[in-house]
Amino acid sequence: MKPIYRSVITGLSLIAATTPVIVAQAPADPAPTEIAELRQQIQDLTLLVKSLKSQVDARPDTASVPIPQVPKKSRSHTVDAKGSAVTVASSQQAEAVADPNANPLPVPPRADGNRFNPEISAAVDTIGSYSASANNLDITVRNIEVMVQSNVDQFARAYLVLNAESGLDPLTRTNPFADLSVGVEEAAIETTSLPFGLAVKAGQFYADFTRLGKVHSHELPFVDRPASEEGILGGEAKARGFEVNWVPPVDHYLRLTAGAVDNIGGDTPVTAAFTTLGDELSNLFAVTTHRSLGDVTYYGRAATIFELGDHTSLNLGIDYAHGGEQGTRQVASADFKLTWLPDPASFDRFQVSGEILHGKTEGNFGSKALAAGGPVQGSSAADGAYLYAQYRIGKDWEPGIRYDWFRPEAWAETDSNSDSIADGLIRSQTVQNSVSAYLTYNLSEFNLLRFQVSYLKGDSNAFAGKNDDWFAFLQWSAIIGAHKHSFQP
Repeated sequence: MKPIYRSVITGLSLIAATTPVIVAQAPADPAPTEIAELRQQIQDLTLLVKSLKSQVDARPDTASVPIPQVPKKSRSHTVDAKGSAVTVASSQQAEAVADPNANPLPVPPRADGNRFNPEISAAVDTIGSYSASANNLDITVRNIEVMVQSNVDQFARAYLVLNAESGLDPLTRTNPFADLSVGVEEAAIETTSLPFGLAVKAGQFYADFTRLGKVHSHELPFVDRPASEEGILGGEAKARGFEVNWVPPVDHYLRLTAGAVDNIGGDTPVTAAFTTLGDELSNLFAVTTHRSLGDVTYYGRAATIFELGDHTSLNLGIDYAHGGEQGTRQVASADFKLTWLPDPASFDRFQVSGEILHGKTEGNFGSKALAAGGPVQGSSAADGAYLYAQYRIGKDWEPGIRYDWFRPEAWAETDSNSDSIADGLIRSQTVQNSVSAYLTYNLSEFNLLRFQVSYLKGDSNAFAGKNDDWFAFLQWSAIIGAHKHSFQP
């Protein structure tokens, strides 16, 4: 009994040092009930230490270790031999000693392997089209996009967009397999934490230039890209080089963009092409074998937003680009978008947006143009504008209408003696107008159906030998995963 009694006395001394003991008279010999309580407390503390040790050994990767609770007991009151009340510490005080907030155990952070895995997503854009003048029905998968994106570290993120693309041409019966173009659409790195509102992007990307030029085809508010923007810019605003965005620290929102790239536009713009006798497009201006600093395309954009009321906002933007990829090219534009939310509690939204564009290219003609025996140099210009309005009714339906005006100067080969050999070049100016009505049904934010009817009127027998045409489109676009391209106002 001596070892047990000594252990009990030692435990009593430790508890007495941390627990106030109120004694009315001189201490007496411990009563049997007190010894039983001390034994119970020592057993509880021993179990607590063992439990904590087993949890730390078994779970070294957890952020915090839960502390098991000692069974709560009320404070015990005993009566000594003289009849005086003696307060004895309960197991609640032992529980307070093991408070995890008072002395947390150091645990190594948990390693999360998923944070190193990039996000992978895809978009599929299928379109059926019909041309009345050509009596042609065509079904094509316009875009199959696969996007891979991830943060590189705390300073930058990178993304890659692979695209299998087919041209949208209602006048022609296309072969969806032979006409498929597979390649890298975007591959860029951009900063995420530069100071002073700065952001830098490098690689191959959609330049922040014009309103719709930086929008991928499957994210357009209508089926086809306006002819004015398509012809002057050359399709989407694809570019390779560097771009800097700056949002100055002022009360009013303002974003300034500057870039230096090889060229802007995925296709040859109308101002840099001529038509051969076989109705094929070819480069009008000479392309140098090397690119000097003067040949680089430099561009800038300024964009801002005005709050016209609690539920109305106006976006404004202006752009200018100058470069020498093919001749000396200049592009200028101005755009706006007015958004009104009639009821913030609903999904209703009314938008009116538009843009005016001007493009011009001048310089020495290329070898194919010189072979026609015409002038050795010249210029070509184009002007255009589009305007559209749409109203979203709740989550699902969104009808809209669009008007597009396009006036390009066009160079073409001539055959004055009808021997099927080009003997000159002639420049002419054409005008094309179109009106489109479309209806979008949003099955969800990742899945939409769109029907569009367009009437086009031009000249020079541009539509299967006629000056006007009716187009009909049916689009089904679906997105898999977090497939969202960055879009600046």
